[in-house]
Amino acid sequence: MRKPMSADHYLNKIKPIVRKTKFSQLRIDDIAKYMDISKVTLYKHFSSKDDIIEQVVEYEIQYLQQADIVVNDDSLSYVDRFQKTFLQSLLCVVYLSDLFLQDLKEFYPTLYDKLVLAQQNRNKNLRTFFETGMDRKVFNRMNPMLPLIQDDATLRRIMEPNFSIQWYDLTLKQAIIEYYKMKQYQMIRPEHLDSIDDSNFESQVAEILLTIS
Repeated sequence: MRKPMSADHYLNKIKPIVRKTKFSQLRIDDIAKYMDISKVTLYKHFSSKDDIIEQVVEYEIQYLQQADIVVNDDSLSYVDRFQKTFLQSLLCVVYLSDLFLQDLKEFYPTLYDKLVLAQQNRNKNLRTFFETGMDRKVFNRMNPMLPLIQDDATLRRIMEPNFSIQWYDLTLKQAIIEYYKMKQYQMIRPEHLDSIDDSNFESQVAEILLTIS
């Protein structure tokens, strides 16, 4: 007997859509189509359109809170945590697109404020992580907020649908990987660069990009 799909399964289908299509403009019929289910099945999992966006935002908030776990995991080296926080930043940009955030701010301001608070808490934890790494002479000394600003601005620009990465003779995946390598040399002190294990990094980037293909 086929196992019934969970609400999370259907949310995962709508998340790539709302990064490039305003949720406020989607009808229930549209959402059901993107989830590949009937409206009857949709209402078995979600009480309303507002319930769907609330659950999407709650998922994003929980993801942002995972940064606390990564940066405080002393079983991982600083360079390993650096890699994981970069991948987290990439995922944040993938799902929290400018269009999604603008739509949320205009039509769901309470949810927007909750999301902003979670992002601010993530930034605070990452700032502490980078500052500690600098004190331990793993990271180069700089304003710890600048890497966060740089990641958000650069990754958002690379991921913009109207940004033609081909002008620079790069694929989307190549651009992200090369930017990550640049960040390594920018942030990590030379004596720690050889300890970086990037053997699975390319496949992890490819997996993230597959979610929006």
